[in-house]
Amino acid sequence: MTPDEVLAVVQQAVATVLETDPAAVSRATRFREDLAADSLALVEIVEIVEETLAPLARPGFHIDDEDLDGLASVGEAVDYAVARL
Repeated sequence: MTPDEVLAVVQQAVATVLETDPAAVSRATRFREDLAADSLALVEIVEIVEETLAPLARPGFHIDDEDLDGLASVGEAVDYAVARL
């Protein structure tokens, strides 16, 4: 998958969990500062992203819980997921 395709998946997951317009979510959008996403929301977003990307990824594709704190923006999350696909 391309980074733009992964971005679309993350945008949709964010929109679903935080009830926002996916078009309002860009690579520069920060989860906590811009979206006020708490840790529970981030876990829900990750679960949707994993479920969506798993059939298209290498076996064992997973976003580590320990890495969530280091993913401050949507762009960082996209880059993280692309690197593991």
